[in-house]
Amino acid sequence: MKIVEATYQVITPLFLGGANVEEKNPELRPPALKGLLRFWFRAVALPQFNTWPAVWEAERSLFGSTAGQASFSLSVNNQSKFTVVPVGEQWHKHGAAYLGYGVVDKGKTVRPYLKPDGSFTVRLVLKKGVSEQDIALLIQALKALGLFGGAGARSRKGFGSLSLKSLRLNGRETWCPPTDAASLCQVIREFFREIGIDRAREEIPAYTAFSPKARICITQTGRDAFQLLDEIGKELLRYRSYGRSKGDKHVLPWGEDAEQNFAGDHDIIQEYLNGRRITRHPRRAVFGLPHNYFFQSIKQKAAVEAKNYTRRASPLFIHIHALDRNGYAAVMTLLPAAFLPEGEQIAINCPDRRARLQPVYVDQDIDYEVINCFFERPAFNAKRVVWP
Repeated sequence: MKIVEATYQVITPLFLGGANVEEKNPELRPPALKGLLRFWFRAVALPQFNTWPAVWEAERSLFGSTAGQASFSLSVNNQSKFTVVPVGEQWHKHGAAYLGYGVVDKGKTVRPYLKPDGSFTVRLVLKKGVSEQDIALLIQALKALGLFGGAGARSRKGFGSLSLKSLRLNGRETWCPPTDAASLCQVIREFFREIGIDRAREEIPAYTAFSPKARICITQTGRDAFQLLDEIGKELLRYRSYGRSKGDKHVLPWGEDAEQNFAGDHDIIQEYLNGRRITRHPRRAVFGLPHNYFFQSIKQKAAVEAKNYTRRASPLFIHIHALDRNGYAAVMTLLPAAFLPEGEQIAINCPDRRARLQPVYVDQDIDYEVINCFFERPAFNAKRVVWP
C-alpha cells in the first residue's frame, strides 16, 4: 500500500458549494477534489498515451467506473485557516468582478466563498497492485492542479487558485515549491518533460489536454494575489469589451475608452436582432459558451451557445501562484482542443419571446489566434514564455 499526500494553499477567493447547496455553506469535499484530479489526469495522460481510448482505459482502472471500483481512496484532511465570507461583499475591482461573472453581480458577491490563505491536504491511499506508471500519472495530476488550476466556481478565471506546497510519497517529501518567477518557469518546464509534451502528437487534441499546441506564460508578478487577478480581468475587459455608450463614445466601467477590438462581433448580433440574415458567429465564442450580449440602446439580449450542449468551458486558464516573500505570479495557460464535437453548430438566439426571433444555427469556425493575441497585450510585455 502506498500513500500520496498533496498539500495546497488557497490563493484567491474560492467559491465552492458544500454538501447542502441550498444552505450555501462552502466546504471542500472529496468528490469535488476527485473530479478535479480526474480532469487533470486526462490532461496529463494524453501526451503519454496519445489516444483517448488508451487514456480512458487507464482512467477507468484508476478512478473506477460502473464496471469496478477506484484503485485508491481519497480524503481531504488538515483544512486550516478557512474563513467563510458571506454573500453580499462589495468588490470595487472591475477586473475581478468581470472574471467572477456568475458569482459576482453588480460588484457584489452572490455566493459565499472561502477566504484565501487557507490550506488543505489531499490524501490518496492506493490499493495493492497499482503500477508505478499509474502512481506517476496521479502525482502528475496533483502537480498540474497546483501549477495551473484551482477549485470551485470560476476556477478557470483564476478564482480558487491552488498552489502546491508539499507532495509526499509514503511520508517522503518530493516537492520543492518555486520561490520566484524564474524557478516557477523551470518547475513547469520540468513538469512538461515528465509528461512528454514535446513528444506528443502535433494535432489539436480531441478534448482539453496538454499538447504541443498549448501555450503557457507567466504574465506578471506582484505582492497582492487579488490585485494580480484584477489586473488580468481589466486587461481581458479592455481586449474583449465593446463598451457602454456614454455621449458620443463607448467606455469601460472605470471610464476608459473602449478599444472595440471585436466590433464585428457586435455587428453580427445587432444584425441578428434587427432580423437580418447572419452566416457566422462572433469570434469571441472561442473564450467559451454561452456568450451573452446586451444592447443598452434597445434593451435587448442575445445569447451565443452550442446548439445541443449547455456550455463549453474556456480553453484559457488563469492561475495565481504563491512564491516566496509574499510574492505571487500570474500564470496563463491556453489548452486548445476540439471546441465542440464535429458537426455541432453554434446557436444565436434571443431569449425574449416578444422579439419573435427564431434561433439561427451556424457552423463553428473557432480561431484560437483570438486568445493567442491576448497573450501579446502590452500589459504582458514583461511576460516569461514557458511553452512553447
